[in-house]
Amino acid sequence: MTAPIVRSAYVQRSPEDAFRIFTSEIGAWWPLPTHGMFGDRSASVSFRDGQVIETAVDGTDVVWGEVRAWDPPTRLVIAWHPGRSADDASEVEVTFHPEGDGTTVVLEHRGWEQFGEDARARRRSYIGPNAWGYVLDHFADGVELHDDSPDLTELAQAYDAFFALAAAGDFGPPSKPGWDADRTIAHVALNDLAINVVCQSIIHRSADTIRFENAVCHDEEALVGWIERAGDRAELVARGRAVASQMMASLRRLTEDQRNTMVHCTLLHEGEVMVDDLRPWGVISTVVQAQMHLPAHVEQLTDLLDP
Repeated sequence: MTAPIVRSAYVQRSPEDAFRIFTSEIGAWWPLPTHGMFGDRSASVSFRDGQVIETAVDGTDVVWGEVRAWDPPTRLVIAWHPGRSADDASEVEVTFHPEGDGTTVVLEHRGWEQFGEDARARRRSYIGPNAWGYVLDHFADGVELHDDSPDLTELAQAYDAFFALAAAGDFGPPSKPGWDADRTIAHVALNDLAINVVCQSIIHRSADTIRFENAVCHDEEALVGWIERAGDRAELVARGRAVASQMMASLRRLTEDQRNTMVHCTLLHEGEVMVDDLRPWGVISTVVQAQMHLPAHVEQLTDLLDP
């Protein structure tokens, strides 16, 4: 028998909040630049359709595991196999224990004996200073309430307006060359993934020069792939909401200094480069999104409404 790996973290949040943040905001706190399958293209990770799924900036997915138990706010069990097939899985259990005015989160990674002669080597890759302890440190940081967190009220309202129209609208085809409703909704989600990549890079200082480029969220192949993987309009909107929620959770993690980071932005509009210089990240990720980007796409969807 090979012993399980056990790590823990104490957070000053209720078990309900800790479970919610661990699961629904995992794409905001998980250290994707160093602990993702897509490297610097890694944009998010989420619990979706009974699986743990990592998403690249172009919308492509890779499965990390399957949920075996989901008992909020006390327990979560995952068949764990990032980068491997589902029949080559160990098991991760996360439990949430009330303690004083907070919660102790305990992660146990087990099931190594099924790997036979490879068990010790496989287990070894998950211990040490850059393994589960490191991941849980970032979870604890993601749970913290920061005094200088940004006010995202205006941005949240802009998303509410966009997704309410996207979900309720009966859209027709565009009257002139341009995107239909599904491509517009997909574009917003892919743009949010690109924003999350930059937030992660700033938080983890994972690049000397941080860039924000929106070319991929204009790419036809990426847009169609995102739409096809969603399957229908309702799921397309649901996935868009989930990505936006995780992206906003990432923005809330940024300190004032991090929001003032100068990021090289290359932004396209209808095939033309509109911006290609350094801009403060807080302005691009929050103000421009709330006051320009999302309202423009609300107008675009409104023009597509079937009279």
